[in-house]
Amino acid sequence: MAVCKKFLALLLLWKRTHALLSIPPARTGSLHRPSTTASPSFRRCNILPSHCKLKHEYHQGPRQRDGRCTELVIRSASATADRDEGGEPYSSETTPLSVAMGVGVVTSLIGYLYSKCMAGGFRLLWRTIPSALLGGGGPSNKLFELLHRHPAAYIVLVMTLGGGLVATLTTLYFPRLFTAHDYVHVLSDTSGDGRMDQFPRARSTVLPLLAVSLLTSISGFSLGPEAPMVTTGGLIGVSLARKYLRSTSKDGGDETSSESLEETLAYAGAAGTLTGFMNIPLAGPIFALEMTSRGTGVSKSAAKSWNAAMAACFAGMVFIRGGLVPGLGLGGHFTYGAKAAVGAVTGREMALASLTCGVGGAIVGTMFHKTLSFLQSVIWPSRSSPSDSGGKSAAIGKKILVALAIGALSVLYPQTMFWGEGSLQCAVDGQCTPFSGTPHAIPSVMTALARVNPNLPYASGTAALQVGAAKFAAISLAAAGGFPGGVIFPLLSNGAALSHALISAARPLMPAASSSLVPSLMVMSFMAATLTSITRTPLATVLILALSASGSTPLSVLLPGAALASYISVWVSDRLSRESFFSYSE
Repeated sequence: MAVCKKFLALLLLWKRTHALLSIPPARTGSLHRPSTTASPSFRRCNILPSHCKLKHEYHQGPRQRDGRCTELVIRSASATADRDEGGEPYSSETTPLSVAMGVGVVTSLIGYLYSKCMAGGFRLLWRTIPSALLGGGGPSNKLFELLHRHPAAYIVLVMTLGGGLVATLTTLYFPRLFTAHDYVHVLSDTSGDGRMDQFPRARSTVLPLLAVSLLTSISGFSLGPEAPMVTTGGLIGVSLARKYLRSTSKDGGDETSSESLEETLAYAGAAGTLTGFMNIPLAGPIFALEMTSRGTGVSKSAAKSWNAAMAACFAGMVFIRGGLVPGLGLGGHFTYGAKAAVGAVTGREMALASLTCGVGGAIVGTMFHKTLSFLQSVIWPSRSSPSDSGGKSAAIGKKILVALAIGALSVLYPQTMFWGEGSLQCAVDGQCTPFSGTPHAIPSVMTALARVNPNLPYASGTAALQVGAAKFAAISLAAAGGFPGGVIFPLLSNGAALSHALISAARPLMPAASSSLVPSLMVMSFMAATLTSITRTPLATVLILALSASGSTPLSVLLPGAALASYISVWVSDRLSRESFFSYSE
């Protein structure tokens, strides 16, 4: 019931903002723009061409008839508009502050509500129902008798049924959902005219996207909500940009470049949803900006949206943390390192650890997208979607088989279940924190068949390697099977498990006088390197690790090495393979 109430709250919020998010029922993603006699490259925006000059300033918009200023605007350091001969202004990089902040408030609220739905869904499927089924008193039939004799079968049952439901919805009803791959592909293209028209209508896409992503995550798959959050925020931002453009056109206001505004608010929306879901500032907007570049920086078009993304982030943060949950404490909760460290980490130790982990993370990331490509070619030999009923039935059947395989793997390695954030502390400290003591704990009777006991510290580097390899396989299978979801926390969890295998192998080579913080440095560095080799977001990754860490974590010691490993991982990954997880247009 709690999950239903949260879904109804999300639906009510969406209906109340429906007027802002709707667009004309023309072709999907398009925007009605009146024709003009301007040059062809500016015709679709109903503006006149003009020359731009470098300038950085804050100023107030045009005054209305009553003398009041319409709104404050953010102007990036890229270009401000001169007036053309006809006297009409053209400002391709100007975004109204009120609009950017409004997008941040709306999208952060959606991200926050989505996190509550995930928590409620997890409790329902993995706490409430198992307690009722396995606690006795249930109906007497063969299924319940089987679950009582073999409680681990519940894992396979839920993951298979959840995967089958997601497969049916995504194959029959929502086969063309907009994904994070589309977000990156469109926004990394800086040359195509009309590229923002590829963003579909938010009102027909957002709720199905959130629903299937939610079902995937709470069913136990190793995919997280980060990619759906980016996509949802981008879609809402673009829809609000289109609504704003129509309203200013009707009111006789100044015309703004539609392509630029839609792009900027796409970044702002993604920043808002990530901020609302992760509940930390800065990391969301920087991640949304970095992920559209295949290098270690941000693209020129993303840099122009920096101010708007930050405004959306902090507006959403103030709204959530200052308004909805003002009593919630600040700070992270993941602890890296022992409470009483012995010895100081030297510069040489930091450099060696960062280099080793950076290269190792790059190798893992390259193996990940190579494995993903291979599995996709095996599962989906034809890249085109099935059109006839037989093809759709086969697609659903394949996804159910993938879900069944992941369920069987989860019985043997229950540490690999879920998106990883709730059980990340268990992975970070090598299971010194038992899996049963994390927010993602499941009844202990379900973990009886585990090859590596999730409630005991790793007995050896081989045990850590087994868990890391199993998590790698679970993420790869879920992504290759076409299940929606993100990889931020799943890859961080995977990197943490593999780092303990690396530490075990390197321990005989470490000097006896090495600091006790070196293993913690390697854990954080390998986690960062594994994620950045896939997403190409080194700065955002370091911020996620820093802002989610507890107050007792010695960040001034660990962060420099983690940052170095992150950038090394991106550089080495680019040398190892020109292919990448995302498809960039640049």
